[in-house]
Amino acid sequence: MDLYAHRAELSQVLQMVQHLLGVESAIFDNSAALVASSSKYLEKKGTIVHKPSILEVIEQDEVIVLTPGSMASCIGCRFNGNCPATLEILKRVTLADYPVGVLSFSAFSKSGHDRLARDMEYFKRAISDFSLLLSNLLRGTEDAPGGRGLDSHLAALTELSPDGLLLTDRQGDILSMNSQALGMLSGFCLKSIRDFFPSGLVDLILEGEPVENYAAPAGRESAFSVTAVPARAGGEITGAAIRLARRSSVPTPKARLAETSAMRGSGAHMASVKRRMRKLVNSPSSIFISGETGTGKGLLAQSIHSESGRRDKPFVTISCANIPETLFESELFGYEAGAFTGALKSGKRGKLEMAEEGTLFLDEISEMPMNMQAKLLNVLQDRRFERVGGTRSVPVNARIISASNADMGQRIAEGRFRADLYYRLNVINIEMLPLRERIEDLPELLAAFLDKFNRQLDAHVLSFRQEVLDLFYRYSWPGNIRQLENIVEYCVNMAEDSKVTLDDLPAYFLREVNQQQPPTLKGAEYAAIRDLLNQYGWDVKGKTRTAEALGISLRTLYRKMDQGHFSDK
Repeated sequence: MDLYAHRAELSQVLQMVQHLLGVESAIFDNSAALVASSSKYLEKKGTIVHKPSILEVIEQDEVIVLTPGSMASCIGCRFNGNCPATLEILKRVTLADYPVGVLSFSAFSKSGHDRLARDMEYFKRAISDFSLLLSNLLRGTEDAPGGRGLDSHLAALTELSPDGLLLTDRQGDILSMNSQALGMLSGFCLKSIRDFFPSGLVDLILEGEPVENYAAPAGRESAFSVTAVPARAGGEITGAAIRLARRSSVPTPKARLAETSAMRGSGAHMASVKRRMRKLVNSPSSIFISGETGTGKGLLAQSIHSESGRRDKPFVTISCANIPETLFESELFGYEAGAFTGALKSGKRGKLEMAEEGTLFLDEISEMPMNMQAKLLNVLQDRRFERVGGTRSVPVNARIISASNADMGQRIAEGRFRADLYYRLNVINIEMLPLRERIEDLPELLAAFLDKFNRQLDAHVLSFRQEVLDLFYRYSWPGNIRQLENIVEYCVNMAEDSKVTLDDLPAYFLREVNQQQPPTLKGAEYAAIRDLLNQYGWDVKGKTRTAEALGISLRTLYRKMDQGHFSDK
């Protein structure tokens, strides 16, 4: 059997493995070719598989690799003696008693290793269950699709999870649930997820949008953290798998501001951004966020939504740079049944409709095709739209936040973006400065990222040596906050001590720091002005003290700030 022909279904099973068990996994065919894997597995081990180790599993049925890289079957592997996996459980997959592939559970961190090692018997039973599930799934594709055997086996698997688990059909009707979900939802009508989930959340789930840790109220004294993934067959969405984790109480408005706390930085610029956020979170006006790549525009948009009265409604993102022009209209507005060849028989709601009563975030808006710009302008003016192939007018009640790293003035001058649309989108403008212009936030950002990756990687890195910090302060950070985060993750992986040393830094970073041109005299002047303003304050009093410290007039200071494109604080 060619497992590649069933790659989509197999990937769904691996998604279920991670959903239920929280382990990294992969599936290989009987010639040791990687067919599908979790993202972490692919990142750590790549697509090249050591064939003898897979063939050993096919021959023996089950293999537990306690010391990856140091076993007999590891001889000749490119990871021999230095395997990124710390423990692996592998199980043969059969079809009519013929071996067709191998399923692998893998650990790549100390915490993952400890979980597998501590509950080895549990995970051995689980991999056997999932191996049988794969066999039933493959048998179903050869014989009759579906089948009671597969359904009952899947229902049994859901009991493995300590959380509540639900399976629904395409309409949201509940097909099955485990005993944990039954207990958690006691007192509710259990025919459909529409009986206890907000309509916005139900729409997201049934449209196939991944949902992760969505705080959904379910009664006065409790709430659920909801995670959901779509179920598919033949490329079409057939329903959803949903996990419920009970929360002790419905989050208060203050508790829901977790996204804002992720906006690290207490310098003058970030303090100004947060002040403006508090003023506009509940305004219906459109917001445009400008700034270089990696400055946190998406996080700011999410934070505005999380602090607003729309926080319990969907936050829907559409990346204008990643959608082919021919698909843009149906992606944004949706389409009616039979609108074009290949359209779903049921039609499909677009991102704009999915964001109803919530927030639509148009990322990289500068890349939107010109024909779509005219249609979006009409939507913003009329607050209504029509699906592709439809005649019914659909009202719009979604807040629009857009963002771009492009020079919009230049785009307009070149005829690549409509000025009238830009004015509609840019009612409120927030600029996110690059990291090099708010370097005072560096210590707070470093501390936050260290904490994040210590928890994720089960590491214990406490700080950075001074020579490392010196390089961080010298560097221009072209990738901004995102680049800093990636470098900290690299350092936590590489560090052999509680402090990050120069040897723990990425080679490209050291090379770029050494090749970096020294700051120009004008750049150094602007940096000195900014440092003093951060010290004395950005109000009139602070600017007066800054001018006195520099030995220039206040008027000259304002002129220099204008020349340096200093943001209005």
